[in-house]
Amino acid sequence: MKKAIITGASGLVGRSLAKYLSSVNIDVLCLGRQDWNSEHVRDYFGEGIVYMQLEMENISLLSDKISDLNWEVGNDCVFYNFAWGGIKGLTDGSFEDQLRNAISSSLAIKVAKEIGCSKFVNSGTLEETYAQSHIASGSPYSSAQKNYAIAKLACRDMCAMVAYLEKIDYIHTRLSVPLSPDLSAGGFISNTLRKIRNKENYEPAKNNQLYDVISTTDVADAYHLIGLHGKNKADYFIGSGNPTKLNDYFTNFRQADLGMPVEEKSYSSSDNLSFFSTKLLNSDTGFVAKTNKFNLTGVN
Repeated sequence: MKKAIITGASGLVGRSLAKYLSSVNIDVLCLGRQDWNSEHVRDYFGEGIVYMQLEMENISLLSDKISDLNWEVGNDCVFYNFAWGGIKGLTDGSFEDQLRNAISSSLAIKVAKEIGCSKFVNSGTLEETYAQSHIASGSPYSSAQKNYAIAKLACRDMCAMVAYLEKIDYIHTRLSVPLSPDLSAGGFISNTLRKIRNKENYEPAKNNQLYDVISTTDVADAYHLIGLHGKNKADYFIGSGNPTKLNDYFTNFRQADLGMPVEEKSYSSSDNLSFFSTKLLNSDTGFVAKTNKFNLTGVN
């Protein structure tokens, strides 16, 4: 991989990957909806990043836009797709609102093939795995993120089919909880961890679902390795492979923050531990999470 194109580059994972790839001398073209000048782009991504304002609804215009930029795709360019949006956040809105993301993503594959990319890497979520499991078992799926999860499933399958027809390598990926080392991003988990660091009281989590917390430093490393070594039609879970329930994680994070020993709990097989397996990712790419998830040290 010599070059990379990243949609959704202003998001948590997209930004981390862009900075990481640039640091290992890969030319990066970032796509986003924000109208940023060169100074803002440099402040946000650092030196060496090329940025283009292009919303996913207009992704079919990418070929002409790249020509205007004089940015050469070359013969070893990987297309990373992180673009996704609801109404106010990633997961809200109606099913129709969510499904538009799947349509845009499948169109992005056609464009990636048209401009000469060798591989398309799509970003999914662990929620789609839970949704698929419920659908397969015939049991009700009542998650507050139902529309999001089902649209993500649809996106995965639509993209796989379009990639097959267009004859471009397609790789699907799933994440649980990526966190920046400085906890700057919003959301319940980041906000809670900031409170713990500030020695403030916090509200406990209301569910007992398993989550796999991983630093965006490790996530960027994983996506880099996937770009280099990931295999066509693979579906990789990116995580530590050691999931935990949120309240247990909060307790251990607090212990680590106080300099006290951390004892991780083990969970039974009934907790869907197989969903969090990183064996395929490790065997295909050699990725192993390196960052301590209780202090998240690293460079974002």
